[in-house]
Amino acid sequence: MPVLNSSTSSPNPIHVIWAMALKDIKSSLTERAFMITSIIIPINFLLLFLLFALTGGQAPTAVVLKDNGPYAQQFLSAMEHSHSFIIQQTTASNAQKLMQLGRIVAIVTVPNNFDLALKNGNQVELPVVINNLHVDFTNDIRRAVPLAITSFYANAFPQQVVIKAHEVDAYSQDTDYVQYLVVSLMVVSVMLGGLLQAGSNAAREYEKGTIKELILAPASLWAIQTGKVLGALVLNSLPVAVALIVIVFLIGVWPMHWNELLGFILLLMLTFVAAGTLIGTLVRRQQAVIPLSIGLSIPIFFISGAFGPATWGDPITAIVAQLQPVYYGIAVFQHAFHNFTTTSTGPSVDGFILVGFAVAMVAGSTIALRSGRLRGVAR
Repeated sequence: MPVLNSSTSSPNPIHVIWAMALKDIKSSLTERAFMITSIIIPINFLLLFLLFALTGGQAPTAVVLKDNGPYAQQFLSAMEHSHSFIIQQTTASNAQKLMQLGRIVAIVTVPNNFDLALKNGNQVELPVVINNLHVDFTNDIRRAVPLAITSFYANAFPQQVVIKAHEVDAYSQDTDYVQYLVVSLMVVSVMLGGLLQAGSNAAREYEKGTIKELILAPASLWAIQTGKVLGALVLNSLPVAVALIVIVFLIGVWPMHWNELLGFILLLMLTFVAAGTLIGTLVRRQQAVIPLSIGLSIPIFFISGAFGPATWGDPITAIVAQLQPVYYGIAVFQHAFHNFTTTSTGPSVDGFILVGFAVAMVAGSTIALRSGRLRGVAR
């Protein structure tokens, strides 16, 4: 790099930034294995948690209708619109086979006297067989079946049910489990990609010994670190673009505010790339960057409101969540995608907080590099 020499004159900071960015991009492209890894890991993280969400949203349930009267059909409709079941109407024998094969969690049987008993005002017993090996699905069934019965009865016999819930929604549209979760996964994908790519670039300088030239050069450390952050931003744009394509075009979750989303993506990329640069500067080994990045991302992901606003959970966890940027990243992404406000501060303040995290990360990585200059050596 001609701009980073040991002459007494200080090189132009713009030249330093440009040279550092190009150098890191070229170096990363020559190490294709690590480059591919930095792309695959965030996408795998997204897909694995998405599969988890797809298998855990609603309980697969078989309904055996032994009565085809209007009340029986109305009860089936109540179950189908309860947002708790994946309904499969079938025969009793086939339902047992599905239960044995593990394809359904419960069998709900509507008896053959269902309509007649209701017309005569008699009590009706509704058999529900549950495969209670999965406690979450079991509890879902135990809650959802009584709610479906209540909903059916309130609509079928409104004169007998004098209390009826009046729902007032805070938002104009419902958002299912997958739609909410993939937005959170987008944030952690940006985080993982930034930590891996920037951390690798910074650690490579120590492994190859080129860090000594950077430390002893008369160039501004701010310019050096800014260049490294810029190079990592360019490299990290590929996995981020792939994750966005998967979410928008394959899963079908379309943002409501595109301009806001793209701005927050750039801000989050800057924050996590700067954090990755700091990690690489501290650990100084590329092989240590991968486990450390994953080890940081997973617990932060779970406490930051990935499955619902963090403030809905344990108060201590909520306080801890607000001390790191993923919490605010999820909040601004949920607003950009769904127009949700999941924090008390709101998306504008959350954005300013993320700017503060980005500045702090860049400053921290520069301070770490300056400590090496003060010692005059790079270990």
